[in-house]
Amino acid sequence: MNFQHLKYFLAVAEELNITRAAERLYISQQSLSNHIGNLERELEVKLFTRSPKLSLTYAGGLLVDTATQILDLHSQYLAKVGDINRQYMGALRVGISHTCGLALLPDILPKFRAEFPHVEFSLFEGNSIQLEDELAHGRIDLIICFQPIAIEGVSTVPLTEQQLVLVVPKTFTDHLFSSRAEEVRAQFAKGADIRAFEQLPFVMIKRGNRTRSIVDQYFSRYFFSPQLFLETENTVTTLAMAQAGIGVTICPELFLRAIPAPTAGSAGVDLFPLTDPSTFGHLVAGYREGRYLSHFGQRFVELAQERLQLSGCSL
Repeated sequence: MNFQHLKYFLAVAEELNITRAAERLYISQQSLSNHIGNLERELEVKLFTRSPKLSLTYAGGLLVDTATQILDLHSQYLAKVGDINRQYMGALRVGISHTCGLALLPDILPKFRAEFPHVEFSLFEGNSIQLEDELAHGRIDLIICFQPIAIEGVSTVPLTEQQLVLVVPKTFTDHLFSSRAEEVRAQFAKGADIRAFEQLPFVMIKRGNRTRSIVDQYFSRYFFSPQLFLETENTVTTLAMAQAGIGVTICPELFLRAIPAPTAGSAGVDLFPLTDPSTFGHLVAGYREGRYLSHFGQRFVELAQERLQLSGCSL
């Protein structure tokens, strides 16, 4: 049994489909099946049942946890050796939400790649719950997310404080306030009154996202019940819907960089900050306590801090 066998086994265990796992690993289905068969013969146990569909046996389920730990320890060891030798060879596995990645990674990754050309960088994108689960099980090295982090045993490095912003189609503001629209825009540019928008349709990120949790608590604080038109997994989609004049949304100011360019038929959006203390979120980098974070992992966090400090992130 070697590290390659374990990597191949985990890919099949995650996909539960030989074809998809082989495509993901860039090897043939026959080669992958042979690797799994060899591993089963070596261990003298069946890891998968093949009928009626592929599924893990009890022994296979145990090996998932063991293989994950072994590969994680191997990754930490390579990082330590790389740091000792100043070769900086190894892998960095980062978890981040899609929108946060869109806002940060295009600036961070070119610099990271220039400094550490021999480090293999991999990315996991998901919501807060998914990111925390990946971190807890050792499948990623660090996450970029908003506090609070629900799982225990995580060390955090502060990156920036983020204010939530109400993104309102300009046509909504014009219709809602009529002749007072410009006056209200000037007033709400300093801080919006959410209750003024209660009758408007909202497009929100689904629950399970940390931003949505902050927004829901804010709504409860002001006894506000939004008229939900659409919920989605992707903040970029909510911003596109606002830009298209479909609904109001709320997002951290950092994510405003993901607003699509207005089309010929779009009147654009108004950006009104929410000033209640409960709507300020803290973006952090988190990694497991007691786990070795390589020099290049620490440097990735520093690059994120530099990026956010340089941009300012203010409206």
